[in-house]
Amino acid sequence: MWRRIAITLVTIIFTLSVSAQTERFKLPGMKKAGTITRDDLGVAHIFALNEHDLLFLQGWVHAEDRFFQMDFNRRLASGTLAELVGQPALSNDVLLRTLGLRRAAEGSWARTAPDTREALMGYAKGVNAWLATNELPAEYGALEITEVPPWTPIDTLSIAKLLAFGLSFDLDTDRTIAFLTWVQVGNAVGFNGTAMFFEDLFRIEPFGDASTVPDASAIAGKGMTTTAPASKEELYKAYEAAAQALPEGVLDLAESVSQAFSSPYLSDVMDPDFFLGSNEWGIGPQLSASGQPMIANDPHLALDTPSTFYPNALQAGDINVIGMSFAGVPYVAVGRTPDLAWGATVNPMDVTDVFAEEIVVVPQALAGLATRHGDDVEWLFPVLQTWRVNTIGDGVNNSLQTIPPGGSIPRASLIVVRRNAPIIALDVQAGTALSVQYTGFNATQEIEMLRRVSRSSTIEEFRDALRWFDFGSQNWAVLDSSGDYGYFTSAELPLREDLEAGTVNGLPPFFIRNGTGGNDWIRNLNPPPAQATPNAILPFSEMPQIVNPPAGFFVNANNDPAGTTLDNNPLNQLRPTGGIFYLNVGYDGFRGERVTEMIEAKIANGETISFEEIQQMQADTVMVDAEYFVPWIIQAFDNARTPGAHPGLAQFAASPPIQAAVARLSSWDFSTPTGIPEGFDASDENGQLSSPSETEIAHSVAATIYSVWRGRFIANTIDTVIGAIEQGAGRGLPRPGSGSTLSSLRNFLDNWETTRGVGASGLNFFNVPGVDDPSTRRDILILKSVGDAIGLITSEEFAPAFGRSTDMNDWNWGKLHRIVFDHPLGGPLSVPPAGGLVPAPLPGLPGIPTDGGFGTIDASSHNARADGVNEFMFGSGPARRFAAEATGDGIRAETSLPGGTSGSLGSPFHLNLLPMWLTNESFPSVLRPVPSIPWLR
Repeated sequence: MWRRIAITLVTIIFTLSVSAQTERFKLPGMKKAGTITRDDLGVAHIFALNEHDLLFLQGWVHAEDRFFQMDFNRRLASGTLAELVGQPALSNDVLLRTLGLRRAAEGSWARTAPDTREALMGYAKGVNAWLATNELPAEYGALEITEVPPWTPIDTLSIAKLLAFGLSFDLDTDRTIAFLTWVQVGNAVGFNGTAMFFEDLFRIEPFGDASTVPDASAIAGKGMTTTAPASKEELYKAYEAAAQALPEGVLDLAESVSQAFSSPYLSDVMDPDFFLGSNEWGIGPQLSASGQPMIANDPHLALDTPSTFYPNALQAGDINVIGMSFAGVPYVAVGRTPDLAWGATVNPMDVTDVFAEEIVVVPQALAGLATRHGDDVEWLFPVLQTWRVNTIGDGVNNSLQTIPPGGSIPRASLIVVRRNAPIIALDVQAGTALSVQYTGFNATQEIEMLRRVSRSSTIEEFRDALRWFDFGSQNWAVLDSSGDYGYFTSAELPLREDLEAGTVNGLPPFFIRNGTGGNDWIRNLNPPPAQATPNAILPFSEMPQIVNPPAGFFVNANNDPAGTTLDNNPLNQLRPTGGIFYLNVGYDGFRGERVTEMIEAKIANGETISFEEIQQMQADTVMVDAEYFVPWIIQAFDNARTPGAHPGLAQFAASPPIQAAVARLSSWDFSTPTGIPEGFDASDENGQLSSPSETEIAHSVAATIYSVWRGRFIANTIDTVIGAIEQGAGRGLPRPGSGSTLSSLRNFLDNWETTRGVGASGLNFFNVPGVDDPSTRRDILILKSVGDAIGLITSEEFAPAFGRSTDMNDWNWGKLHRIVFDHPLGGPLSVPPAGGLVPAPLPGLPGIPTDGGFGTIDASSHNARADGVNEFMFGSGPARRFAAEATGDGIRAETSLPGGTSGSLGSPFHLNLLPMWLTNESFPSVLRPVPSIPWLR
């Protein structure tokens, strides 16, 4: 089902027809002349006679179209955002300077190769040339700023660090809080809190069992079969003992970290229900309709305005590439050359460890403090800080106020030198602290990787370039014109000394670890040139990868790349060395399952797959969890209608609204059309509304009923049990995120004959007082959740969408499932804006209605517990769609973008590409020939 949009959006987003124009540039700082051709979509095709000038002009067009976005992101990364947007960003600055992304960028610059340094300096010169000859964008007027610092290569490296940070940084604090809390409460109340955590609530096993390399290798069975010596039960007992042995006060420190990361600019890093991800898959010649390999890719990032990616083409010397760049960073991140195409998804490798440090007061130390490690005392290194904020509203331009240290504003950031790990929480009186070690804090070389990929034409060259992609771990889908295609993972995965010894010392790496020794990252003081971290890392040969897979396809949608978590235990596989093969604690299981399901259905039917079909797959809006749970709803209803059914169950079968709802679900195909008048009728020159068919309305209503049911079913099972324990304990308790919650419910139902609704903790999650039969209790709760969903849909809470209507045909999914493309400054700059000139398509409801939903391939997820009229909205999804096919004579490729190239409201290229993105249409990604212009040289 193609995503569609409301008519009001189509009428307000105007698309101007602009002819392609070529302009010559020979500016101060350039070595020779170059050209920029803007095609009719606003995409800049840049030609130069050398790499320096090429990046000079890329810096120029980035600044011309996106300077506020660039400036915002460099300040965000540098911890100086309050100097732009004022006091509200100060706490965020404290956090970012504590972490030290800009410090790390300075380390990267010191290590950057001379040729790459020159290229980065050329890019900075281009940005500054634009700043010197143009007014600042309109946002600065509202912020009372008339001047900005010049652009530097460190700014570029800081933004690159920030982008990778957002895709690979994770903290173990919330998981540790949850585990410690459940252990403590279980011991106090009288149930197995460790089993409650690992088996009942925070399951590691994903919802689906798609696993990239095992599936692509056509391996019988999923995952690796070699097991580590310790059993799961033994590990759990060891974990509980280790958790109880953590220093007193660590839980309080962890909670302070969680509060610090509640900054609106960084809260997503800690939020298990923020849905950054991505899709990619490859189709081999044996399954392709053309007999040539294909790849599809759509990275899922924040859907803001302007869009995250910036499309451009670059050509100079041996660089000939088109694709998506990041404003502020040169080259192309994902795209194609004449003979190569590639895309990427997030690969959530565990490259971050949090350590509980023992703090010692040492008066002679620079900071007066040290950490204890083994028998040694190691001084903390202080980085002095000065804090400033922009005073907005005083009528004075460029008014910066210096904030003195005190309270939450530190005089200095503190670093554990041996680990290059900042202190993120400190209690001097208790003698404890938390530090965080992260591969991204090292002198990484991601720009070098982009530079090399821009020159690549074969899979082998691409694979070699990946060795320079040190952090921001990704899965890569790639094909070349010779007919090869493949899947790779990249980034440096540190080897921990305890895991390499085949054991776990204390808590595993996905919890807070003991910082006094025994589980450090193994040191490697002589790493190869392409390696950034001074530690031993998993060899590239052991990273999940496959070329021309025997199965004829591969799929990665942030699902398990090697099958290590499918048994709910990420630590029971071994490396060839005998050490534990550990990649990460968990993966998504929804989108990868659906893509694999569709490809395998084609194989089972003996059908091939065309280029157009992989694009349609990208637009798929079937909800995988609905495919699983709806049959349980139907079965429960059938059981309720059975003669002699328990009265508590039979009552639901007698309810007309529940009868009607189950009937809707029974005929549902699990797709999610908006169910409201959509788009233009192309056959009508007056642009009349295209009314949805009865079938579309029926499927839309079913999507609404199911999506609200999902939250009610969670509330009536898992959350009811947690709520009862909370009452007894007199405190709030951590709840699992959406993925873990649905995986847990599936585990109960898949193993019903064994569990009967009772968890490994001994608690009954399907409890109905007075009903003895477990299956009857299950069915009662399933159908009660249907009734509760109907009650919520017709309640005052949902009245802005449905007006409390009991006519199910009014329950259109598009009235709940909406998106706002947020601008960093919000308000009238967002799309559709709040209180601006452009009205929202649904009066009284923010956002643009779209199809999609929780866990769909066309990513548009929300919290599975959603129970409010605006809680089904989404803010992340495909930041770019891309499909490519080897033709035997180069590459065919098409792409799309959720916005336009320009961040300026007055530009015809501000939102011109958004309607195509919303309707799942694409435009060709074509490399142009060198312009034949006499004065180019």
